[in-house]
Amino acid sequence: MATTSNQLDLNFGAPVGDGYANWQWERQEAVRQISALWGIPLNQPVRFRLRGIDREFAGCLALAEMPARLDRKQPLKLKMGRHVFDSSEIEACSRE
Repeated sequence: MATTSNQLDLNFGAPVGDGYANWQWERQEAVRQISALWGIPLNQPVRFRLRGIDREFAGCLALAEMPARLDRKQPLKLKMGRHVFDSSEIEACSRE
């Protein structure tokens, strides 16, 4: 029986050669994995609304910090520009 981990795994088979480039590639892969798991389009143009704020925002959502574990029950710390908020505060989100 296969087991799954709730932690991000390092992929030492990255397609690039030097350490920093490998780290960048692994981080991009982690962001793609997080985006898919939480259903949030990270680093892509979006329009979204936050709970309790009567306006719509447009731009690219990014991780404010990398989650320690892949646990969808825990909100992500997101940012747009200098504004940081939890993923649980998003009321609606659509890709542009």
